[in-house]
Amino acid sequence: MLTESEKAQLDQHGFLLLESLIPSNITEQLREGALALAAAEQEAGKNHRYLANDSAQRVWNLVNKGEIFEEAIQQPKMLAAMAYLLGVDCTLSSFTVNVLYPGAPAAGLHIDYPLSALPTPRPSFPLVANSVWFLDDWTLENGATSCVPGSHRRLEALPEPGVEYSDALQICGPRGSVLIVNGAIWHGSSKNITNEPRVGLLGFFCRSILKPQQAQLKLVSDAVLSRATPTLKRLLGLDSLPNMNA
Repeated sequence: MLTESEKAQLDQHGFLLLESLIPSNITEQLREGALALAAAEQEAGKNHRYLANDSAQRVWNLVNKGEIFEEAIQQPKMLAAMAYLLGVDCTLSSFTVNVLYPGAPAAGLHIDYPLSALPTPRPSFPLVANSVWFLDDWTLENGATSCVPGSHRRLEALPEPGVEYSDALQICGPRGSVLIVNGAIWHGSSKNITNEPRVGLLGFFCRSILKPQQAQLKLVSDAVLSRATPTLKRLLGLDSLPNMNA
C-alpha cells in the first residue's frame, strides 16, 4: 500500500509523513480518549511525567485501554509502512499517549532504544520504527517532532546533547496525520510555546526477533485477546513466540 515514492522517502530521508490519514471523527475520539486517560492517571497519582517541570506525560499500554486504540493500531497504511521497514511479521513494541503541556521544552534529539545501546557501526537496516499520530495540528510552536533527514545512515554517530543541528527539520502537518520514523533517525519533540497541550500517540514497532518495549501478551486482558483479529494477535506477539514454531 506504499507507493514507490513513499518507499523512496523512507529509504532516503528516514521518515514519511502520511498527511490526514485518520478521519477527523476518529482523530477527535482518539484525542478525547487520550486526554481522559491522562487525566485519570494524574488523579490516581500513577501518571508517567517527564521533561522539566513534569511538562510531558505518557500513558502506556493503550491496546488494553479502549477498543478505539485496538482498532487504531491496525491502521492499514501505517502498518504497510512498518512492514516495509521491519518485515511483514513485525510486532508492536509499545503504544502510548504522548502529551506535551504548555511550556514543555525540547526533548533533544535521540535514536530509539535498543539502537542507542548497540555497538557501532549499527546495522544499516531498520530494527525499530515509530508512528507518531497527530491528534492536533503539529506546528512549529506546539512541539512538532524534529528529524534530521538521512541521519539513519550515520551508523557510528549519535546526536550530542544540547547541540542544535542546522539540518534538523520540524515535521508539521494537520491533525489526523501519521509520521513514520525509522528508529535510527535523529529525532525528538520540540518545545511547546503555546497555551494548549499538544496531544499525540506513539505506536512503536520492532522486528519480530527483538524483545518489545512492553510484554503485550502479559498486559492485555482476556477480553482483548478473545476479540483480537489475526492482525492484532500478530502485533501482540502471538506469532513471535518460540514455542509456536516447535
